[in-house]
Amino acid sequence: MYLAGLSLLGLSSCSQIDDAIAGGDISKSSYVAIESNSGRILFASNSNTKRPIGMLTNVATAIVIVDWMKARNIPSSRLITVPHEACRWPSTNLLQLQPGDQISVRDALYSTVLWEDSASAYSLAYACGQDINHKDPVVSFVKQMNSMARSIGMNRSSFRAPHGAVTSYATARDLILLGTYAHKKGAFQMIASQKSTTCTIYPTSGQAPRKVLVRNTNQLLHSRTDVDGLKTARSKNAGACLIATARKPSVKRKNPITGIEQTYPQNMTIVVLGMSPQNRYNAARAFLQDGWKVWEQWRASNDLTDYKKFILLPQKKHSLFNIHKSSSTPQSPVTPASPVPAMSAPRPVTPSFYPTITQ
Repeated sequence: MYLAGLSLLGLSSCSQIDDAIAGGDISKSSYVAIESNSGRILFASNSNTKRPIGMLTNVATAIVIVDWMKARNIPSSRLITVPHEACRWPSTNLLQLQPGDQISVRDALYSTVLWEDSASAYSLAYACGQDINHKDPVVSFVKQMNSMARSIGMNRSSFRAPHGAVTSYATARDLILLGTYAHKKGAFQMIASQKSTTCTIYPTSGQAPRKVLVRNTNQLLHSRTDVDGLKTARSKNAGACLIATARKPSVKRKNPITGIEQTYPQNMTIVVLGMSPQNRYNAARAFLQDGWKVWEQWRASNDLTDYKKFILLPQKKHSLFNIHKSSSTPQSPVTPASPVPAMSAPRPVTPSFYPTITQ
């Protein structure tokens, strides 16, 4: 289950950011960097500003698809058919899909995450949405995206489509929650960590299948060994955006409560919104360099007194979603352990994978 996140107020920016960022990007952008096991905020600026996020929307789409596959026991090899509407945005139809073509769920997911691909994302949403509401599949799918977002505390985000060719809005703080959750989701992380893959498209014309090499657009993944995901985005209204995840070797220290020595993982999640294409990477590199220093200083002090320096993250030990096995008769949600937001039963008209949070 999920705990609501805290606001990011009164936090300083990175000491190297002015050297890393050129052209006045910094005052117009939003960013957050956290250690993503503790929720300790390392740097933040304009983090509660709601803004366009481009194809970072695809991260939410992929998460819902991964949960759908688990809930309905969908094999990654299942072929889905490309609907006509998926090809409406030719500039982001990167696999050059045609209506009636078929592609596996696995390959559509890879193109959705590794590339800024709208057609693959829409095709996935259509296939999943038909399982929820055959009459209005994509609208029903987008409702699932927003339900998932609310359930992990993304309270200032609004998804309008399963891809970034249609503008959706979020804050950097909300995307930290999304990125941290996605990174801890094994099936998603396996995709986001790949530098490249080959996708196979089965044309409706009956021609031989064609293969397309899909190379991850995340430059940090190709240039740094500590970076292990997540996704890039770039559009006219969103600018260049990035969610990146990185790791350091685990450390052993005594639990301050039990006194027993334990092993603690160390991971960082970074969100950068509204910069130039190169400056988003410059900023991320600066955060990685300075961020671990800030983390080490805090770890030495173990100061938990200022709650504004933390985001309360989804608790991964619990069942992440109230998944309904049947598409016709939704089950009652499991009563959550305190403290979590109160949850109401989903409407029986449109079965949902996710609980509805009572506002």
